[in-house]
Amino acid sequence: MSKAKQNKFLIGYFSILAVGTVGLGYMAWSSWSASAEAQETYDNTKSKLQSLQKAPIFPKPENVDAKKKQVDAFAGKVKGLNDSIREYQVPLVSDMNSSLFQSKLQKARDGLVAEAKDAGTKLPETFDLGMGTYLSKFPVPSAVPKLNAWLDGIQFFVSKLVSSGVKEINVLTRPELPFEKEDEPKPEVMDKAKAKPKPAPKSSLAKGKEVAAPVAAISEKEVLERYPFTVTFTTSSRALNEVMTVLSNTSPTNNSPYFYNIRVLRIENEQKTGAETSTQIATQEETDPVTNKPFKRDSVYIFGEEKVQVYLGIELIRFPEPAAAVEASK
Repeated sequence: MSKAKQNKFLIGYFSILAVGTVGLGYMAWSSWSASAEAQETYDNTKSKLQSLQKAPIFPKPENVDAKKKQVDAFAGKVKGLNDSIREYQVPLVSDMNSSLFQSKLQKARDGLVAEAKDAGTKLPETFDLGMGTYLSKFPVPSAVPKLNAWLDGIQFFVSKLVSSGVKEINVLTRPELPFEKEDEPKPEVMDKAKAKPKPAPKSSLAKGKEVAAPVAAISEKEVLERYPFTVTFTTSSRALNEVMTVLSNTSPTNNSPYFYNIRVLRIENEQKTGAETSTQIATQEETDPVTNKPFKRDSVYIFGEEKVQVYLGIELIRFPEPAAAVEASK
């Protein structure tokens, strides 16, 4: 009897094992089939993509007209964007010579010194808006329009620092740009037949295949100009918020009429440690500045009233006039 039971168990065991083996085999075949189908779809898609990339554009009149409409529409949007940007940009002054610029620089410096004195803002001993060189010598005549725009941007920013309640402007510097050293050379016109285009960089599209990567049609300097300067100042958190609001809101009538780009921002709190919880607080009689009613103060600010030192690397951004950009790209 026990042998019969044992035989029935073995029969059931091997039956279940056989069914499981068949099921696993079906799942393996199904997975292989799906993988093969996905691989085939991928290969077909890649082949079609490569064929489209290598195929020349068919010059049908319909295609040419459609492309012209798309290019014209894109050019119209770009022109609209340029016009909008120039509403926010102070134009370059073309009728200013080197002597007038030096005089304007001196007046701007003296005016800001007076503003800072009235506001209680401390300035560095050699405060010259980063343009001290031109207080003793004349700039290159061709550089005057750009220097004038640069001066206006720095002057506006410093004036905002003072009016925001900044306690001290520690340092203000700017680098010398190439256009200040000598007249900028005009781009040479090359013979198109002799000009050899530079090879475009290559990027891998698929394993074992290389295609040319897209190259920018024009350089950055033909689209925008950067006029950097750095400033370190000591202020309160509230005044810092006001300064950052001005920098981030460009408008021809409100806040800033200039485009500023913040490259580096480092803030250091003068208070390195928090207040001691065991410090005894004396009750003080004070007057509410809003209601003018007396009240008793039995607490102190833990943070928010201390000063911070800010290092700001900033750029004044200008966009060349369309005619200048086109001329530079020829």
